[in-house]
Amino acid sequence: MMNEKLTPNGIHKLIEREGHFSGRHEPTLQIINIRRVPANALTDVYWAVLSDGQNSIEVVISTHLSHLVQSGQLVEHTLVAVESYQYNITDDNIHIVSVCAVDILDGIPDGIIGEPVSVLDRIHKRDVKDGDHHFFDDEEEGQWDDDGAAEEPLTWSLDRPSDFCDWTIEVTRISSSPASSSLGNKHGRGGAPAATSAYGMSSGALSNKPPVQKYHVHKAILSVGPRRSDYFATLFKQSALSEHSTNTSRISLQDSAADAFPSVLDYIYTDKPVKFTSKNATAIRHLAHYFGIRSLWKLASAYIKGDFSLETSAVYLSESLLYHDEKLENASIDILASRIEEINRRTLARLPPSSFERIVTSPKLKCRSKKLSDIVLKYCQTQGDAVDMPLLMKWTRCEKMPSVSRKAALPLLRIAAEGEEKAGVDLANTRNVLRARCVEACVEEWKETLAKPLLALESRDKNISRILGANSIEHRDLPLHIQVELLEKALCAAKVELDDVKAELLYREEQVEELLKSGGSGGGKSKSLTGS
Repeated sequence: MMNEKLTPNGIHKLIEREGHFSGRHEPTLQIINIRRVPANALTDVYWAVLSDGQNSIEVVISTHLSHLVQSGQLVEHTLVAVESYQYNITDDNIHIVSVCAVDILDGIPDGIIGEPVSVLDRIHKRDVKDGDHHFFDDEEEGQWDDDGAAEEPLTWSLDRPSDFCDWTIEVTRISSSPASSSLGNKHGRGGAPAATSAYGMSSGALSNKPPVQKYHVHKAILSVGPRRSDYFATLFKQSALSEHSTNTSRISLQDSAADAFPSVLDYIYTDKPVKFTSKNATAIRHLAHYFGIRSLWKLASAYIKGDFSLETSAVYLSESLLYHDEKLENASIDILASRIEEINRRTLARLPPSSFERIVTSPKLKCRSKKLSDIVLKYCQTQGDAVDMPLLMKWTRCEKMPSVSRKAALPLLRIAAEGEEKAGVDLANTRNVLRARCVEACVEEWKETLAKPLLALESRDKNISRILGANSIEHRDLPLHIQVELLEKALCAAKVELDDVKAELLYREEQVEELLKSGGSGGGKSKSLTGS
C-alpha cells in the first residue's frame, strides 16, 4: 500500500525541537499542495503542505529549490525524503518549517494518501472534558465592561512605538541618479551612491527631513487582509532571516518614495483613500509594486492614466527615470517632443541633458527650426558647462535645425565657438555645423545683429541709443577670427544689398526720364493742333 511508503509520525519528527537539521530523520512525506507567494516584485517563494498520511504541516520551500517546482519535478502528490530543514517558532507562536534539501522519490500516487489533518490544529485545539465546553456564567460575564468598544484602532507611529507595535521599518533617504537603483537591498544591506536627480540636482540636498526615519508597525496588519503587503507577509514567515533578530527592516528610498511611504502605511492601516498628486503617484506605484500591494498599484496606475497630460508630463518623466518606469518614460518623451513649442521654457530647463536630448532628437519632434534654436539656446544658457560640444552638435543637427533665429544666432555662435575651443577643433568650413548656420543667420540680418548695436554705441543721444536697443555689442565677445569672418561676410552682404539698391535707383531714374520725354513730346503736338 502507498501509505506504507510514508514515515509514520514523520510530521511530528520534523517539529520535535527547533533548529537546523541535516540527515537527522529524513522522513518520507507526500506533497499534497503547492502554492506560489510573490516575495517582492522580482522573486517568488513556494509554500507546500507535507503529509505523513495522518498529519500535515505547511512548509516553505527554500528559494534555491524553486527550480524544482518551476521545472515540474516537485508537483502535488510527489513523494520526497526531507534531507535538510529548519524549524522555528516565532514570538507570535507561528511555526515555520523551511525545507532546504529533498530527495524526490520515484512514482507519484494518484491522489492524497490517507486523510491527513493539520498538526498545528491538533496542537492548538482546546482540551474538552467529558464533552462539555466551559462558558462564562452570567455573573462572570458581568465582570466585563464595554471599555474595549471605545478603544482606538491600531495605527503605525513615527519614532516612538504606539500600542502593540512589534516591528520597525527604518527608512533611509538616498540621492540617486536615474540610472541607479531607486530602492536599496530589500533587507537593508545595500544602498545607492549619491548622485544627481532627474532634475539635475541632488534630491537629498533639497530635503529638510531627517535622513533616517523609523516607523513602528504591527506585523498582523501589514501581512493580513485585502490591503496586505505580500512582501511583509512572506518576510514575517521566514524567521531565519537576520531582520528577525532585531525585528527591524532597513530600506533605502529615493526622496519622493520616502515622502510617500507614510501614505502607503495609511492605505494598509485605514480605509481612507490615498491623496494622489502628479509628484507622488509614480513613487506610490513603485512602492506598491515592490511591497506587493496589488490594490494600491491599480489605484496609482488609474490616477496616472487620468492625470497624464502636457502640463504633468515633465514631472512624470523625472519620476519615471528615478523608478525605471520605461513605459511612462517613453510616453512622457513623446508628448514633450510633439508639443515642445507649447512647453514652458523653465520646465525644459530643469530636465537633465540626457532627457532633453531624447526630446529634441525624438522622431516625434514637431518644432519649427528657428523656434527650436531659441529653445536650445535657453537650455544651454541654463545648464552652462553641463552642455559640451558633442551634445550641442547632436541637438542642432542640420536635418533638425536647418536655420537659426536672428535672436539666437549670436548667443549660439558664442556657445559654439566656446565649445570648439574647449574641444580643440575648428569647424569653420563644415556646412552642417551650428557655427556656419549662426554666421549665415547673422549675415542675413546684419542690420539688426551688427549695424544697429554699433550705431547705438556711437550715438551720443541716449534716447536714440535706447530706441536702437543695444546695451552691448555681442559679436565683440567672439574670438577675433570669428569676428573677422562675421564682419567680412556682413560687409559683402551689405555691398550686395547696396549694389541692388543702386541698380534699383538707376532703373527708376531711367523710367522717370522716359516718362518725362514721352510727356513733353505729347504736349507739343496738342499745342500745334489747337493753334491750327
